Amino acid sequence: MKIVKNKSGQRVEEILRDPMPAETDPELACRKLIAKFEEGFTRQDLKTIADCLLPSFEWRMPNGEVAYGRENALAAMEMRFAMPNGPKFSRSVWRFRGRTVIQTYRVEYPGPDGRWRKSRGLDLYKIRNGLIARKDAYWKMIP
Repeated sequence: MKIVKNKSGQRVEEILRDPMPAETDPELACRKLIAKFEEGFTRQDLKTIADCLLPSFEWRMPNGEVAYGRENALAAMEMRFAMPNGPKFSRSVWRFRGRTVIQTYRVEYPGPDGRWRKSRGLDLYKIRNGLIARKDAYWKMIP
């Protein structure tokens, strides 16, 4: 510690500071990860999406198909983004509980007869090692 007098006669103390580590909040880290993932998904930016996924990522889709591995999931997303009549999502709400994230939303998609259907969806995300390990997608299918 160093004490000096300034011109006005007041003492000025220089205090040695010990670093104060901030506690990390796992939920905050999940929120940041999901925000980055959603931004990439909204912009259809596969690089940003890839940065959020584990190499062993699993995407379980509402139709029962499963994309195993980050590269296969990215290929499936790229195909979906290229579809002119692909699903449209809105009213997304996120809920966080530890390393589990739940997203609810509205989805519009073309039915087999070509008419657009409105439905609700729910995605369940599992976070592991700071990245998304699995995404289970559920839609309420309406014939």
